[in-house]
Amino acid sequence: MVAGLLVAFALGAPPAEAPSLRLPTASEAHKDAVTKFGMAVWNLRRERLLTAVKQLESAAQADPDATAPLRELVWVYSQIGREPEAIRIAKQVLAKDPQDVDIAHALSRLLFDAGDIKGAVAAAKLATEGPLPADRADKAVAIYRDLATLCEKANDPAGAEAALRKAIVWLTEKRKAVIAAGAFSPRGADTAAAECLERLGKVQTKLRNFDAATESFTVASKLYGDPLKANDPGAAALLAWHLSGVLQAKGEPAAALKQLETFLRLRPVSPDPYARLAKLLREAGRDGDVNSVLRRFHDADPKNLPLQAVLAAELSRDPRTRPEADEYFKTLMAATNDPKVVDVVVRSHLENKRPREVLAELDRAFVVLKDKEKSDKPVDAAELAAARAFAAEKARVIAGILRDDREAVVAILGAAAADAETGTKRTHGVHYFLGQLAARHRELELAAFHFQTAVRTASRNGNRETIGDAYGALITVLNAAHKPADVVRVCQDALQGIDNPPHLPLAPHYFNYYLSGALAELGEEKKALAAADLAIQQTADGDRLTVRLHKVYVLRVLGKWDDAIELGKKLYDEFATRADRNSIRYALAGAYWGAKKSAEAEAELRAILEADPDHAPAANDLGFHLADQGRSLPEAEQLVRHALSVDKLERRKSGDAEPENAAYLDSLGWVLFRRGQLAEARAELERAAALHTGAFDPVVWDHLGDVLFRLGEKAKSKAAWEKAVELYEADTRPGSRGRRDGRLDEVKRKLKRVQ
Repeated sequence: MVAGLLVAFALGAPPAEAPSLRLPTASEAHKDAVTKFGMAVWNLRRERLLTAVKQLESAAQADPDATAPLRELVWVYSQIGREPEAIRIAKQVLAKDPQDVDIAHALSRLLFDAGDIKGAVAAAKLATEGPLPADRADKAVAIYRDLATLCEKANDPAGAEAALRKAIVWLTEKRKAVIAAGAFSPRGADTAAAECLERLGKVQTKLRNFDAATESFTVASKLYGDPLKANDPGAAALLAWHLSGVLQAKGEPAAALKQLETFLRLRPVSPDPYARLAKLLREAGRDGDVNSVLRRFHDADPKNLPLQAVLAAELSRDPRTRPEADEYFKTLMAATNDPKVVDVVVRSHLENKRPREVLAELDRAFVVLKDKEKSDKPVDAAELAAARAFAAEKARVIAGILRDDREAVVAILGAAAADAETGTKRTHGVHYFLGQLAARHRELELAAFHFQTAVRTASRNGNRETIGDAYGALITVLNAAHKPADVVRVCQDALQGIDNPPHLPLAPHYFNYYLSGALAELGEEKKALAAADLAIQQTADGDRLTVRLHKVYVLRVLGKWDDAIELGKKLYDEFATRADRNSIRYALAGAYWGAKKSAEAEAELRAILEADPDHAPAANDLGFHLADQGRSLPEAEQLVRHALSVDKLERRKSGDAEPENAAYLDSLGWVLFRRGQLAEARAELERAAALHTGAFDPVVWDHLGDVLFRLGEKAKSKAAWEKAVELYEADTRPGSRGRRDGRLDEVKRKLKRVQ
């Protein structure tokens, strides 16, 4: 024990952590845990994170009651991209010590990043309940500021106001104590107080507590402006800006204009103040003055591009001044990629029903990005590289603006479709860009059209570097649209193109991989298995397991459950790493379920979760099947909720258009239904049905019909079951759940009860 403690101190382990390991009564395993913990801290301080993780995990396993290794694991997992594990471990720590302020705060931030706002608020509130002495005032203020942000995200401005007020108490009423304790310098405390007051004023404006908002902004401005306190004259000057917003919210545009004009004397370089100016002039009944007032500001500050963008947007409203606006737009888009400026330009085009202007901007960008130059004139390499970098950034900025704006995307896609009918030609890049937009917003037919066009354009132009991406995106969209016949056509065309000029650099195993799956869905057993075997023969060692597991999938689709199980067992014997075996176990579990061998399937899923508790698919599947059998319902709910949490985080990290997995929401709804929580079950199933993948999943509608029937809403349950029947019948795969499990017949029987 003493040796372990000496190692921990000698290698830099903080003394404060030692008591949590309960050293005086340590066992041999406990001594080992202390030593490993000390080594881990030593490696952490030298940024050897992966080595430290293994040592911390070993220390935690050696002494399950210790919290010190777990606390460190939360931080390290967060740094190395293992957020689901960090969340799980943080919850374990808090179960042992609910007053661990740092872990509760860390959990709050992790859950926020994972998109779990409700859980993040709960964790932040737990953090505020822990011990926070004066020397930790910086932590207290950070927690309350984060809590305010979370409350705003949760549409709870009153909660945000309460949190900010508590932060301000630390920085004002307790100012002397926190400064004496060293948590803040005098200027740091005053600056933080001013920032919190500024945020408080914004929240109070939302709450329409205008007098309080004015007071908060005024006090913040005094703190910013005092050279002996925050000493930030620039921030102090924002008082007029904030007061104009308060007066605008109160419905006093004339008074708001006076405050705004005071602020505009500072010549702000942002479009927001000038956009507010135009809006206030209209609200004050001075529509005719908008352009002239903006021109006056522009004449005084001609190099202010955000101001110029707002002026151009206003001029574009009137067809008579639109040509002048277009000249401004042309100049702006050639001069800057400032997202705020580009946003003003793009929004103006869309508001004025001119989506083709946005397409034109994309055309100009992607023409520059084309690999082959049509000009015979010599081109300066540095200039060309700079032009391409600028064009690429332009496309990224426009993509960011349109990313989550479905209405804008639909307008642009509609214009592009109309242009296609008239024979308008666009570059490969534009079509690929539009295909991505369409796919993100689940306009799958349009996405397929643009990706298909991108393939043809890239092939015609010999664009060898990008055709693979276009093919991959096209196949992904066609699979999402449940069009196996089209996948077969695309793959067969690609395989022919590989052997013919221009000999495109595409791997044949890639297309045989997807061809086999599509043929299986069409029930063409011999061709599907032949394509799967060919993909295996053509694949290099690095992808060997992937394509062989795909054959397990093909066998499952074909309903050849015993063959799938046999192949899965062979793969398990052949591959030894934990990750590989988890993948094989998951494929085996699916085959066992299909073969109605539920005990074997459950054993595989539990083995996966023992090795990797954050394996979302395994957690979801096990939870669903437990609920389906009416067993261990509390465990089933815990498993499915954890799967949803892990999956949601991964989706946020990858930028997935759908924030949640419809199948997992269906599982949660089914668990809640089995537990008798009908209202909650209905909410989850309706959320699942609202997602694109859920809308085409017959199981979701089947379950929703069951819930609605139990709630006494027979007309709605009938409609849900009819939708389920339609989707079950449309799924003609040999291994279809509807036919395999008798679900289709069961739904038809249920429909007779509501005729």
